[in-house]
Amino acid sequence: MTTTEPEHDAAAPATTPPGTQTLIRGLRVLEAMAAQEHPIGVGDLSRSLELPKSTVQRLLRTLDQEGWAQTSGEPTTRWQLSPRLATLCAGTASAEGLRGAALPHMVELGKRSGETIHFIVPDRDVRLVLIERVDSIHPIRSFNDLGASTLLHSSAGGKAFMAALPEDELARYLSRPLEKVMPNTTTDPQQLMHQVIEARRNGYAVNISENREHVCAIGSAVVNRTGRPIASVVISMPDIRFEPTRVAEWGGWVRDAAAAIGQDLPR
Repeated sequence: MTTTEPEHDAAAPATTPPGTQTLIRGLRVLEAMAAQEHPIGVGDLSRSLELPKSTVQRLLRTLDQEGWAQTSGEPTTRWQLSPRLATLCAGTASAEGLRGAALPHMVELGKRSGETIHFIVPDRDVRLVLIERVDSIHPIRSFNDLGASTLLHSSAGGKAFMAALPEDELARYLSRPLEKVMPNTTTDPQQLMHQVIEARRNGYAVNISENREHVCAIGSAVVNRTGRPIASVVISMPDIRFEPTRVAEWGGWVRDAAAAIGQDLPR
């Protein structure tokens, strides 16, 4: 007797039309790959999405055919997003305007600090996505692919972004279960609130191996003319070069860069 895996998808309503359901599943596969720091296998994707492996494999082949996903070239087949996605996002009018305002100040901040500079924008209200990067001058440096995402509470840019949010939105975020990304990640709402208050006072937030092992960062929120946070700029470095005595200095630099970017935003 031949058996087949069920096509049930708990995230899609039973009344969802088949074509729409396939689109939703494909988008969920892209989101799951974007959340990973490294290429991911079909089995892991299947488990995280609660979809049959055959369904995930079929979706990946379609995404590969259309240029949105690709295999990593490792001996064991693993999947990752294609550079085309980052290019597409960077080419939108809103992203291009943000990048245009940010890049000169990022370059200057990179020259000043010698470290990697990240520019990240919100994805819904739970994470930030990297849309521009200036690489460090050092051979040992922190590195994230364009399109990589971080949770608000586990990153310097995210905590700075939280500090600029209206109180009701901040309270809503802190009321959720918060993922412990690394052993150093703060997930207690009261402790996070203390960090938010400190970030408001200083104009920047700090992350010491809370989002990635051995990576530290100092970030500041970019706000528009209404005071709404729309992005964050971040100095990121390996912990071997992180000096607590320089945090105020780095924080001042990144705070000034964020303010300058905000001033140069397209009207």
